[in-house]
Amino acid sequence: MGVGISDAAFELVGACVHSLRFAFGAPLEYPYAPLLADGSGQPPAIFRRLQAVSPPPSRDGEPWYTGMTLAGEPFLPDIVTGADRLAAVQHVDGIPSLDVADPETVVLDEWITVDRCEKPRPMAFPGPDRGSFLLSIGYWSPIPEGEKSAEKMVRYYGEYRLNWARVPEGRWVAVSLDAFWPPERDSGDVIIPLGECDSSCPV
Repeated sequence: MGVGISDAAFELVGACVHSLRFAFGAPLEYPYAPLLADGSGQPPAIFRRLQAVSPPPSRDGEPWYTGMTLAGEPFLPDIVTGADRLAAVQHVDGIPSLDVADPETVVLDEWITVDRCEKPRPMAFPGPDRGSFLLSIGYWSPIPEGEKSAEKMVRYYGEYRLNWARVPEGRWVAVSLDAFWPPERDSGDVIIPLGECDSSCPV
């Protein structure tokens, strides 16, 4: 399964000019900001607001890729392609989160319902979407230090296909489960290059 973006995981299935396809699972036992507070029980569903913008928001007023590197050089999104290359992108320590989006750049703003599973289901890290998108910041990983992979059991899981409210501008779309707010939010955003349509996106 993709990556941790808070106490939850995002797995990209596909993204094109028509729609975003992804899976979402939680919780991951994130130690700093758990999805469910102690004593809250297990509600039948959880709800998350997903906002996507294109082009991606700035970063502290600078281009979104500021503070991202590839092979020790500044990351240049217009010329980098391929899963191996995107998977190798690094983040300078302490770079700020992406800024709040300009309303005119919002291409999707919806609440998703994530139902509780009848029994916990496994999610693997990394997953088949490795290298298909970027994290906005260097972020906590559910993979223990010194290990190459991990498996987590999640109690909430859903698969989604959401059509864009309007066609994204350019090659990249940024997705946040916190509407890009507040600046000090304890979550990561994902930055996705648009690809080709596939069988999960009927036209």
